[in-house]
Amino acid sequence: MLSNIVVDQLISNGSTKWKQVGIIVAGEKKEAEGEGVDQLNTPNNLAFDNKYQNIYVSDYTNGRIQRFSVNGKDDRTGVTVLKLNDLDVPPELALGKKGNNPNALFIDKNDNIYVSEHQPPCRVLKLSPNGTLTTVIESGDSTFRCCSGLYVDENENIYVADWEESTVWKFDKNGKNREIIAGGNGYGNRSDQLSHPKGIFVAEKTGNIYVVDVYNRHVQRWSPGSKVGETVCGGNDEGDDLNQFEYPWSVFVDSNEKQIYVCDPYNGRVVRWSAGAEQGEFIVGNNSKNANPTELPFFAAIRFDQNANIYVADSKKNQIRKYLIDN
Repeated sequence: MLSNIVVDQLISNGSTKWKQVGIIVAGEKKEAEGEGVDQLNTPNNLAFDNKYQNIYVSDYTNGRIQRFSVNGKDDRTGVTVLKLNDLDVPPELALGKKGNNPNALFIDKNDNIYVSEHQPPCRVLKLSPNGTLTTVIESGDSTFRCCSGLYVDENENIYVADWEESTVWKFDKNGKNREIIAGGNGYGNRSDQLSHPKGIFVAEKTGNIYVVDVYNRHVQRWSPGSKVGETVCGGNDEGDDLNQFEYPWSVFVDSNEKQIYVCDPYNGRVVRWSAGAEQGEFIVGNNSKNANPTELPFFAAIRFDQNANIYVADSKKNQIRKYLIDN
């Protein structure tokens, strides 16, 4: 395991490379969907805990959060730590079925797991390391409509990307005292607007927040207290050129904000943008303009482990894949 300083240096270095063949660490090699302990069905997010570096996966269609141990062995057996289908849902919100699907996922510095529900009641849930489950934020007109992205900072403030309201909210650790920190002016393409935000990332040193603005096909950076965002990636219409996204999904930024890593799932790739660059650089995934769309991976989320290896959630192939650093 590398030191945190070395890992961050590697991630923030614009010349760092990763091997192009991924290793399957969760899900079937056959890419089959399923609900077994060694299977996934549309994984859409992932996170690492801090104590053991286990991988937690938002297993969307199965309505559960799975934990996988990364121990160097070819063992992709998962353990269910939260089954949203088992949670109580008010009858008026159940939509004729039991259960729910996990949407956003985040693990904070204390290894609390935060999960948002995709369907009503669309709560943000918190699972503590000792197994206590609480509702930290209820959805509604006084909170949010649909949480598509989550981030919890070092002070335990909770950031919620609201897909329906095209707004990013900030709540205190108790889920109270919300404030708008990005968007909030209806959906649109002005610099003070968003159009269906999803992935969010907070730079702890500066407080800048990076927002994946899906329908505007760019990543916006909002400074603390700012009423407008600045485009730092994309924004050149839809496409597969390196200055474009189809629909970006997830974002990760190094601690010094030198490099921005973006999942561009409809192009089947992860790209890296250096600060101030006019286009990105291909990192892993599909690098061909002539690829068959049905064969493309769908990278919905990206994380780095303590050795600076890349992990991606592939929603289409029902896998979590690891790309080894190649420096």
